[in-house]
Amino acid sequence: MTSATKKRKQIDLPIAQFIAIIVLSISIFLIIDFGRRAATGYRVRREEEKLYAQLEAAQQTQQDLLAKRDYVKTDNYIEEVARNELKWSRGGETIVVIMATPQAPTFSPTPIKTTLPNQPAETPLQAWWALFFPD
Repeated sequence: MTSATKKRKQIDLPIAQFIAIIVLSISIFLIIDFGRRAATGYRVRREEEKLYAQLEAAQQTQQDLLAKRDYVKTDNYIEEVARNELKWSRGGETIVVIMATPQAPTFSPTPIKTTLPNQPAETPLQAWWALFFPD
């Protein structure tokens, strides 16, 4: 009987280890899968927030454009454009356009270079010689 109980213990131990390895493998797989899903969910939420911000900006732009469209349809806008951009006037009005006066160019005297006639022209070799070996 002792040998039979030893065989059972030897058999039970590897089965327990096998079950523990399977459970551990499944747990690791589930943890990794959960991490991937959490990261994907985070990226999706960030993208959603970004798209909502773009949507709000587009809606604001649409509201501004609708308001401008309504203003352009009014008589006040037509009169403003006619007076300011087209320089039109109503009957009996006189348009006065003030022209900018051109400024006269200012001339500054340029200095005249004078060379001394007594000095002969220096060759490049003489200039280098004088630079490296001053007298």
